[in-house]
Amino acid sequence: MAAPRGLRRVPHVYVLIISLLFITAIASLFIAPGAYERDDKGRVVPGSFMLDDAPDAERGERAAPPERPRGWSLVMATLTAPLRGIEDAGAIVAFILVVGGAFKIMERTGAFQAAIRRTMIAMRGNEAWLIPGSMLIFSVGGAVFGMSEEVIPFVILFVPLARALGYSNLIGVAIPLVGAALGFAGAMINPFTVGVAQAIAGLPPLSGWPFRTTIWVLLTAFGIGLVLREGRRHRITPEEPQGGGEAGAEGHMSLGQVLVLVALGLGIVVIIWGVGVHEWYVSEIGAIFFAVGIASGLICRVAPSEMSRAFLEGGRELLSAGLVVGLAKGIVLVAHETRILDPILHGMAQTLSNLPGVVSLNLMFVFQSVLNFLVPSGSGQAALTMPIMAPLAELSGLTRQMSVLAFQFGDGFSNLIVPTSAVLMGSLEAGKVPYEKWLGFAWRLQLWLFLFGVVALTTAVLIGYS
Repeated sequence: MAAPRGLRRVPHVYVLIISLLFITAIASLFIAPGAYERDDKGRVVPGSFMLDDAPDAERGERAAPPERPRGWSLVMATLTAPLRGIEDAGAIVAFILVVGGAFKIMERTGAFQAAIRRTMIAMRGNEAWLIPGSMLIFSVGGAVFGMSEEVIPFVILFVPLARALGYSNLIGVAIPLVGAALGFAGAMINPFTVGVAQAIAGLPPLSGWPFRTTIWVLLTAFGIGLVLREGRRHRITPEEPQGGGEAGAEGHMSLGQVLVLVALGLGIVVIIWGVGVHEWYVSEIGAIFFAVGIASGLICRVAPSEMSRAFLEGGRELLSAGLVVGLAKGIVLVAHETRILDPILHGMAQTLSNLPGVVSLNLMFVFQSVLNFLVPSGSGQAALTMPIMAPLAELSGLTRQMSVLAFQFGDGFSNLIVPTSAVLMGSLEAGKVPYEKWLGFAWRLQLWLFLFGVVALTTAVLIGYS
């Protein structure tokens, strides 16, 4: 009996994530566990690293380390990690499902399809302008208010728009995802990366912004050029958007459809305000999209039963995205529970302290990129590494501002390739782009971004950036 069609080819991303989970567990058998002390804000205390098996005489009044999984308990910790990861990432998983449902209701009104038709007509012969114009907007979002999880709903919009203009799904995903990620990496005032890192490094808020602004401009232009180049390699026959409600072939829109787009625009404005003023996260952002979805259905007089079906269908389409996010979180949980993160950080710090300044700074960039696999949170990575990297930069003849820049690049660039990134995996699932296909594009992107980062950091050293 033949296997069901959906089971004939297990998605590579699930194989990859489960494999990485077991690799992390196996690595804990060979890395001696240890930890730094933390202050009341969870920041690492420099010089406080201690192995778990340190003698009591060295430990002094320091509390004994918690028991870490080993033997059968390590096996169980690894096997339960996917379930616990889904539970731990519950807010993000719920956000993905609710946003998927809300956007499906908006799609039922035909507003998106009608807007795509109008865009096709307006951009006829100038399709390439979609990429630079849109990526610039997303880059500003990443640089100013740390646009990250908010990208996923826009993937749902940009994939059909890209296909209608003759670009593949991959480009539809890359426009919002790469745009926001590069803005995130070269941010001038992003409070979740620059703000946290500078506070931990003891630097004035927003200090060093002129050089970072120059970096952001160059990085955004650089990224737009790379995606434009990739877009030319992934041209397809333009597709007519499905459905469209009352929109005709010339893109005429009903009043209700216009009001749906206005409601969505207002919702985005409210989200930007909430994130910037009240530090909203995925629960509040998801609530706004949910409200916009319901309002859209009411505006266009969609029957309640049809709204319910659309909501369930949208959530079902993004269910795999939620599962991937939860499974990836399980890897991070195992790394924390086996206490292998701090020993890796301590070993790298010792290595960097004996190297020339330029080499040391660029290796900080490489280290932050690799560490992002296990700590995909920008603010979390800043709390873990900046207390070590900032003083280490000074010991190497560098400035603390340079260490913040190396952190930004390492965290921001690698977000576009590490499979533990909830934003990356959620965006790929929403855009129906297999991870292995994205990887074919992303490794080249990473190579160019790495070269950009090395040049920028070397320039920072040469001009004495501080």
